[in-house]
Amino acid sequence: MILVDPDWWKTLFDEVYLLTDAPFVCNPTVTCKEVDVIERVLHLRRADRILDLCGGQGRHALELARRGYSHLTVLDYAEFLLQQGRKEAARAGLRVNFCRADARAIPHRAASFDVVLLMANSFGYFSDAADDRQVLVEAARLLAPGGRLLLDLIDREAALRHFRPESWHEAAPDLVVCWRRQLVNDRVHVREVVLSKTAGLLRDRTYAERLYTPEQLCALLAEAGFAETHVRPRAFVYSPEDDHDYGLATNRMLVVARKK
Repeated sequence: MILVDPDWWKTLFDEVYLLTDAPFVCNPTVTCKEVDVIERVLHLRRADRILDLCGGQGRHALELARRGYSHLTVLDYAEFLLQQGRKEAARAGLRVNFCRADARAIPHRAASFDVVLLMANSFGYFSDAADDRQVLVEAARLLAPGGRLLLDLIDREAALRHFRPESWHEAAPDLVVCWRRQLVNDRVHVREVVLSKTAGLLRDRTYAERLYTPEQLCALLAEAGFAETHVRPRAFVYSPEDDHDYGLATNRMLVVARKK
């Protein structure tokens, strides 16, 4: 079995992550496509107070700022990614607030936001599913009544149907990323090996993500204080025809929920 440190998410998201996942997380075309969907499904208003939760370097928030939204906060645990976002915001002259915190205990007042985004498979990291639920409880606490939550996560059905125990791709001319995957109950355990053609081994790490059914998500959201939940299976589909393997990000579903 691929063994995974329960706190893998505290240290994985560094400069190597930005290299290995560059075709996905450093791809302006992908980001613009996703923000187009965000605007459409949430009916965003320029005055909305928006939290990009577990937002990394804030690629979605930065694109929203470019489109004229002015009340934007990015929260993430990875200080390295937050620093990258701050630098990009300063370089581009964009107003985005970056904050470091654990998504289970967020240092903002209740009802501080109108919209919470949880994008790019940033849900289901914790070894205890109760911690996943706590993230949703915090999202509900932070939203004003009637506020909207957008969850963008692995499409369980598609992931299982197209499950690949092993795959690899060239993330850059010098960089090869190899994955081994195992299904362990409701989680996918992944071993990721990153090789530089010139420098050799850069990373050999493991991580895991939990797969949720639409029914499970609707139940969790209802318990957390949300209503009017809508699930859109296979809302984002990234094809290997572009020569990149997006791994677990290939097929994703969107879940939109409104706070009671």
